[in-house]
Amino acid sequence: MLLSDREIREAVEAGQLLIDPFDLASGAVQPASVDLRLASAIRVQRDAAVSGVVLDPETLNVSDHLSRYTELVDISNGWDFKPNGFIIGETVEVVGLPLNLAGRVEGRSRLARLGVGVHITAPKIDPGFHNTITLEIYNLGPWTLRLTAGMRICSLLVERLGTPAEQGYAGIFQGNAS
Repeated sequence: MLLSDREIREAVEAGQLLIDPFDLASGAVQPASVDLRLASAIRVQRDAAVSGVVLDPETLNVSDHLSRYTELVDISNGWDFKPNGFIIGETVEVVGLPLNLAGRVEGRSRLARLGVGVHITAPKIDPGFHNTITLEIYNLGPWTLRLTAGMRICSLLVERLGTPAEQGYAGIFQGNAS
């Protein structure tokens, strides 16, 4: 069951759900979600195209691969996201989920209507996760769009589990942005 705005606020205030920073006055809490913001740095593929390389996602060290073939770009003063582009960003907010809550990250309709997909391939956030959320962002629309640090980029939906998970997330991205 999705948490409502009231339940999200209560869970944060009681320390059961971590969203840091969390500002009630910002208007980020929606009826059944909370908007998260884009951090000031994104990963963009380097200009040199990579061809003839076949990747095995099961054995690939994703963090190493991204370090080698992408560059960090500061978007504090804005950055133009061209059509058919793909970037990796992360949220400003650190999210921490206890064993009885899971999350799902969805794009915002304002961006979706312009053709931007945010985190559409891996929206699940497991219980026990504690980190910023890495976002895979596509511009599938025909327009160049200005991305800015701190813009509301996605929504976090929080769901209560029927029973707490026996173990929390302990994957490679725990405490590691990317």
